[in-house]
Amino acid sequence: MVIILRRIPQNTSEQDIIDFVEPALKGGLFKKTGHIESIQKLVLKDTQRKTIEFHGLVSIDSEVAANRAIKDLNRKIFKNKPILVREYFHRSWHNDPRINMREWNEELVDKRKNSRRRRRLEVVTKESLKFSNKEENLRVL
Repeated sequence: MVIILRRIPQNTSEQDIIDFVEPALKGGLFKKTGHIESIQKLVLKDTQRKTIEFHGLVSIDSEVAANRAIKDLNRKIFKNKPILVREYFHRSWHNDPRINMREWNEELVDKRKNSRRRRRLEVVTKESLKFSNKEENLRVL
């Protein structure tokens, strides 16, 4: 599962993200331990407002541990700023039920008039790290 750390500070490093997420992934007596598989720092630019947003994408191997991390880390203070932690969904027009309907369903078509996505966003850079094993050995992709 991939979780997103929304609107992180600009000077955030991958190690800062690791230090923030790892304690929430530790298991316990009856809790499954999770491990970070990869980290991406996502930089988005709003072309209309001329603003830049920074987000962190963290891939976690255990869905149970990822859900626990979302619950534990959401609205926590990260580098003197409260951030939102959510599940990240890879969306595509291929799986939009309004486009792929076998039979016409008027209620489904009229349910959402506009897209909720912001149209003027573009990806500026993607920096990615992959873990080579379960320890903390990193390699740049």
